[in-house]
Amino acid sequence: MGKREGVFALLLAGFIWAGTGLSYKLFLSVGFTFILLLLITRFFKLLSVLGIAYAKKVKHIPLNDFKELKFLFLNAVSSVATPVFFILALSYSSLSNVYFLQYTMPVWVFILAAFFLKEKINFKKILAVFMTILGIVFISRPENLFSINLGIVFGILSALSFSADIILSRELKDYHYHTVSIYTNTFQVIILTLLALFIFPQSLFASSSLPLIVFLAVALIGIFLGIASDLYYFALEKIDASTAGIVTLCELFFASAFAFLFLGEIPVFFEIIGYGFILFSAIIMLLRKSDIEHFGHLLHLRKTH
Repeated sequence: MGKREGVFALLLAGFIWAGTGLSYKLFLSVGFTFILLLLITRFFKLLSVLGIAYAKKVKHIPLNDFKELKFLFLNAVSSVATPVFFILALSYSSLSNVYFLQYTMPVWVFILAAFFLKEKINFKKILAVFMTILGIVFISRPENLFSINLGIVFGILSALSFSADIILSRELKDYHYHTVSIYTNTFQVIILTLLALFIFPQSLFASSSLPLIVFLAVALIGIFLGIASDLYYFALEKIDASTAGIVTLCELFFASAFAFLFLGEIPVFFEIIGYGFILFSAIIMLLRKSDIEHFGHLLHLRKTH
């Protein structure tokens, strides 16, 4: 029964994450500025995380030293960069393309880990890297390979910042995930507030003419993001990390279905081939026994959306 509950929790979390990506596309289309969109969702995600921690009576764990505070701050920066690049990619490419590009993340994690953490290199990992590159080539269309596609560029940058988030999170593995989530989300809100006030001050008023119901919907997305994160970690207590990693790929299929049903996006032949390469590459990486301790546990320490 426990395993079934874990799989169901992951499916529900994937549904929420995919719905979040769709909502970003829709909110941008009605005039919501991306920085305000992120600020509101992250603020209400923080409230959601705090509420869940309080309901579960999670004991607060203070930071031990400045080094851990530094990693938390860097983790927050990378976890802010991920949705920023994700949303920018949505402005130039389809929802399905952006999701599959972000799921090149396992390969970038391996590359960063091999460089910084001396993770072992083997044939399967090299194959996964090669297939990811092929996937990106096909999504960007072979005939446009040497032209600049901002959707592809921002999509890859989102996956890279996601990967940095995971590598940095490794340094915080001794803390309960609720503790890390509270600290990280607090830093995110502070960073986004500073960006909104000093870099994008016009964004605070650009969406003021939108109906209140739109702002309430954005707040609700933030609350659901907090719930989705908790569902993911609940699932990890029920099923092994490799199974969890594979089940989370359902997010790709939910996102593709939403893109078709609500946005009328239909991938062309080359994009479908690219999706196949990236999906197979992700499966290779997620099924491997990682040299990074608790890699599976850190896989969705979100941020991504």
